[in-house]
Amino acid sequence: MGITEHRMTKSIQQVKQDLKNLQSTVADIAIEFEELHCNYLDLLSQSLKQQLILASYQICTRLYPQSFLNLSLSEKQDLQQNLRQIGLELEQNLAEIIEQKELEPESIDLNLMAELIKNLPKPRRRTEDREDSSSEIDLELVKAELENLENVEFIQINTTSEDVNLNTSSEESPKEQIDFENPEHLILWHKQIERGIKKTLDVTSRRVNKFLQESKILPDRIPNKVIDIAIQADSVKGVRSYQQPDIPHVLHLAIETDQDQKSKSAQNLQISLLRLRLAEVEFSDHLLNAKRGQIRNLIGKIKKLNSKYKAIQQEAAVIEAQAAWRSSWYED
Repeated sequence: MGITEHRMTKSIQQVKQDLKNLQSTVADIAIEFEELHCNYLDLLSQSLKQQLILASYQICTRLYPQSFLNLSLSEKQDLQQNLRQIGLELEQNLAEIIEQKELEPESIDLNLMAELIKNLPKPRRRTEDREDSSSEIDLELVKAELENLENVEFIQINTTSEDVNLNTSSEESPKEQIDFENPEHLILWHKQIERGIKKTLDVTSRRVNKFLQESKILPDRIPNKVIDIAIQADSVKGVRSYQQPDIPHVLHLAIETDQDQKSKSAQNLQISLLRLRLAEVEFSDHLLNAKRGQIRNLIGKIKKLNSKYKAIQQEAAVIEAQAAWRSSWYED
């Protein structure tokens, strides 16, 4: 073995040892990562159960008091029991998020109804409307669009392709087992947990609103799909809520029901909906907010390790490529 080849082999071994040492460090951090997220989800579930009940209480007693009073005693008790049950299921669903040890394929799932709102024609304002008038969503236009979208569940954009695929059901894709020695996998796992939390909050919000509508607390003239649109429209540019008390996790919207903008009898359906929002939960819970800060700091540390991890991998690849070049080179 020549001197040059010996040095090359030793260099490759050293780089691989550096990589092994880094992987050991990441494996230790992965334990902290999982424990920290478990604690966060436990705190989150406890806080959310309380805030879900409190927001529902405000909807029933402050925003729709007469609707609640119209219920019989047994109906009131059933309503409260069902809300508690939804809270318990929410706790279970959040706990299951951290148990998922496989990485889902990265794709962008667009909420179809949120996109629908963006593309709706903007309603013309009547001259007597004030500048700070309420949000107006044309119910007839929404319903007409929804008729063509009955079987569509979501739009999936494949990030590795320029094509946009419209699917009628979720596509089964292979899942990758999490490598707890790979910092990039921990970063992807964190993002997956965040998506799982948001999805759980959105699904729970829809369940509560549907239940309140079936219990005749919320107006039943508005279709469930339109309620879903209204919830998503909260973050859509140009849509504003009408003036109502600022209550955590409660969204106030007005939906226009008359297409004839010139009609003097045009009216709005005003509705207050439950919408669980992570930012509002953390704002009101100091322990949860502190735990979020710890997660943020840990993710920052993992990102730095990931940069180092990639640099070492690149260094090893370069050295091995140089060695391969020399071993295959011959003089004419």
